[in-house]
Amino acid sequence: MTKYDLAVIGSGPGGYVAALYACRHKLKTCVIEKDLTGGTCLNRGCIPTKSFIHSAGIYKTVKEASLYGVEASGVRADFGRMVSRKNDVVLRLRTGVETLFRANKVDLVKGEAQVSGPNTISVSGQPDISTKYTIVASGSSVMELPNIKIDHNDILSSDDILDIKDLPESIAIIGGGVIGCEFASLFNTLGSKVTIVEFTERLIPTQSREASKKLEMIFKRRGIDVLVSSKAESVEKRKVLKLSVSGGKTIEIQKVLISIGRGANTDCVKESKCGVKKDGGRIVVDDHLQTGERDVYAIGDCVAGPMLAHKASYDAMVACDNMLGKIRKVNYSNIPNCIWTDPEIASVGMGEEEAKAKYPDARIAKFPYLGSGKALLMEKSEGFAKIIGDANGAILGVEIFGEGACDLIAEAVLAKTSNINIKDWARSVHGHPTLSEVLQEALHIFCANAYP
Repeated sequence: MTKYDLAVIGSGPGGYVAALYACRHKLKTCVIEKDLTGGTCLNRGCIPTKSFIHSAGIYKTVKEASLYGVEASGVRADFGRMVSRKNDVVLRLRTGVETLFRANKVDLVKGEAQVSGPNTISVSGQPDISTKYTIVASGSSVMELPNIKIDHNDILSSDDILDIKDLPESIAIIGGGVIGCEFASLFNTLGSKVTIVEFTERLIPTQSREASKKLEMIFKRRGIDVLVSSKAESVEKRKVLKLSVSGGKTIEIQKVLISIGRGANTDCVKESKCGVKKDGGRIVVDDHLQTGERDVYAIGDCVAGPMLAHKASYDAMVACDNMLGKIRKVNYSNIPNCIWTDPEIASVGMGEEEAKAKYPDARIAKFPYLGSGKALLMEKSEGFAKIIGDANGAILGVEIFGEGACDLIAEAVLAKTSNINIKDWARSVHGHPTLSEVLQEALHIFCANAYP
């Protein structure tokens, strides 16, 4: 039986970050992975989707080149080459993770793991592993509908859609959350006819009502059919697919994408075999990410909190620090949300509605992208930056809707995590002309209203 200081189950952005962090702190570490190194994020999630989205953005920019005084003809989207490029990017990054493992002396064990005791892990086809500590970083999988079954050919999951060979002429996306809206934006840009069917009353309900409604307006203007407060009832397969939606509506499409969320992968832990407990399919942990069995930690999608790659990486370092005696508690209020629609949406902390409900003295300041010189010269003037704070200038939340939002939010995350007062933040100088000035202007408006 091989002995380790730490065994990590899963090699995604939680697992590989935990392993590398632990090794750099002198813990003998292994990672157990039953599938591809890098997990969902690298192989079937964040990276491949953003590769497609970047390609689509290049295509859109070249198509609109005349706006910038550049003439281009014969522009077309070669979807097959986009797929090949995506595969190349994924392979390079996967190889990169495996190279980091070797360089840092992390053992990569291939097989399916099962926590068979507080300090023992069984691995299919491999000798059992003895470990002082365990981190469960087993991630999540796509959820399915009971009434519409994924067939991996015409009715696709968000995993399947990344490997289709041809661009669909038309596609219905069931689920108008983050994943659904990113794919809607992508396929619309590339020329597919897109319909979104969302069960709740608005798109991306995790964001502010203003951002949801603005995105819906933009989608409709670009030809995307948005059906909110609607239920997908059945799919009939004929020469084309016929999707029946509540209210008697029928939609004919070439493909259906089901993107209704993800469920935690926790089969590697049996409650009867150790002190680990589950609630709603996710592993129960305390503020230190410790389970009921003190030597077993769990992180990322398989525990409570947002299902985000960077949240899993944050969890990984918190869990490792706690093992090393550097006691830390998780605080998810500073985890950013990043949505790669066109335009992008990003936020940190409370949204407008939540802040107003919890803090009667909450104050909100907003500045439009239309007032940004950089946004205007880029022809990207749709959007806003919104600052939410209390009467004393504490940052409650920030939301950005517009070009580059997913990069710009990092400044707000730093300010909020560091407990910088809005008045002090407003004194920082932003380069001109840059998109970051939309934040600066919103801060100035907040201060002018709060401290006249």
